[in-house]
Amino acid sequence: MKIAYFWMTQKGHELTCRLQKAMGGIIESKAEFPKTVQRDFQDCDALVFVMAMGIVVRTIAPLIRSKDKDPAVIVLDQNGTFAISLLSGHLGGANYLTKRIAAAIQAQPVITTATDVQGVLSFDEVAKQNDLCIENLEELKYISGALLDGKTIDLYSELPLQTPYFCALINVTETPTAPYRVVISSNTYPPEEDVHTLFLRPKNLVIGIGCKRDTIPEHLEICFQEFLQTHHLSRLSVTTMATIQRKKREPAILALCEKYGFQLEIVPDDAIRNCGHIFEESAFVQQITGLPAVAEACSYLASDCGDALTGKVRYPGVTFAACKKSLPALVLKEDEEDV
Repeated sequence: MKIAYFWMTQKGHELTCRLQKAMGGIIESKAEFPKTVQRDFQDCDALVFVMAMGIVVRTIAPLIRSKDKDPAVIVLDQNGTFAISLLSGHLGGANYLTKRIAAAIQAQPVITTATDVQGVLSFDEVAKQNDLCIENLEELKYISGALLDGKTIDLYSELPLQTPYFCALINVTETPTAPYRVVISSNTYPPEEDVHTLFLRPKNLVIGIGCKRDTIPEHLEICFQEFLQTHHLSRLSVTTMATIQRKKREPAILALCEKYGFQLEIVPDDAIRNCGHIFEESAFVQQITGLPAVAEACSYLASDCGDALTGKVRYPGVTFAACKKSLPALVLKEDEEDV
């Protein structure tokens, strides 16, 4: 975590030195304070201010974007009596960092997030802890609000739960029916009227891809979107595109990966020839590449021999295949002993 510390008084500077020694990070100069804050707000994971909260609020107010983009912001008084989580408590990690800072300097942590105060599970923190992508952040307020109001929510997860969260208000089920739901899945579902569903997407899909040389990028992307839609797969769960060595510099594939932030994995030819798995073979592909299959084999091998969700799916000049790789069981509650 990249942390920047800010101070205004000599006593504040001494405290930032203690924090840096305990937590790491960089101590900024007082010179050009607003400009430095603006830069670090974009570049750092957390900003820690040892000064009056009013100064901090006025300085960062024009920089705030959204809770899924802003860094953690923590404020301390110069005596180190209180450590206050000010911004991005869950997704930015400010609440957790506040507790760590408080423990390091024997300060009192101040957390005002309603779910933390009430001891209610916060699903934005679940997402952060488990590297899940929140698809529809606007639904989070309804889920958290329901829990705070004592209403039951249904929880469905395609991943196992490491430590089930035993709470009367959370019903872990394979078939959600409650009007408030959390779904942890790489599959997409049609919307339902009068139902609030928060979708958390695990990053567990590997898409194998093959295409003709010099395929138009726009055509490849259209085929890709159609492939996901047809097979009810969320793009947010796609972590890797996999292809063969001779396609590692294919412009359309590189453009697709760059646009959506996918990792591109190149599967060695010998791995495909020797893996022993039966794929749908193509005489044309064998003639051009010397391999029995591309998309299907690449998705399977790049997912560490995961579960095949599709076979080879053909589009004009393009083929895709999807596999789901195994992920660790989910953790549903922060372990306070680690703070």
